[in-house]
Amino acid sequence: MKIVKSLLTIVAVAAIATMTTSAYFSDTETSVGNTFTAGTLDLKVGGQDDPNVAHVTVTNIAPAAPWTTQRGQGFTLTNSGSIGGTVTATVKNLVNSENGCLEPETTAGDITCGATEGELGSLLIHTKWLLNQAPWGSFGPSFANLNAANGVAVTDANFHLNPGETKSFYFQNYWDTSASDNLAQGDGVAYDVEFVLNQD
Repeated sequence: MKIVKSLLTIVAVAAIATMTTSAYFSDTETSVGNTFTAGTLDLKVGGQDDPNVAHVTVTNIAPAAPWTTQRGQGFTLTNSGSIGGTVTATVKNLVNSENGCLEPETTAGDITCGATEGELGSLLIHTKWLLNQAPWGSFGPSFANLNAANGVAVTDANFHLNPGETKSFYFQNYWDTSASDNLAQGDGVAYDVEFVLNQD
């Protein structure tokens, strides 16, 4: 029993000695008021949000006319948010309109004179997205014609927008000369463009 008491005494003394000898300097500071705030992506087209975004209207076009008269004014995109992103553009809801068959069309062999059977979309070629500022150039795929672009999402590194940045783009559709030009006299084509700004 004395041995057990002696052992307990030694253990207790050792524990006290360890506690006494393991004390070090310390200094505590507390960081208060830490917060997290979500960033934003806010794409504007022509400085506007839906449903008032800018659109392109080009009238009275003709084969081999100067390309500047065929492309329209294009689109100005701005990232009004606080996070950088890359734009995806998709041509949607493309509809060709015949607008009636004129005599030159029927003489050229146009037999598809229904309301949505116009040929203009198939004759607008060199179809691609272009950056309308330095560094000048096209990006994404080039399409055989405007009809082929319908439903295809296009993105590229040059479609990137930093916070507060504005870039100007246009969707080129050029009517070159072909043996089928008379088939499209008076025809029209209309489409929507959906722009999406995706977080990098």
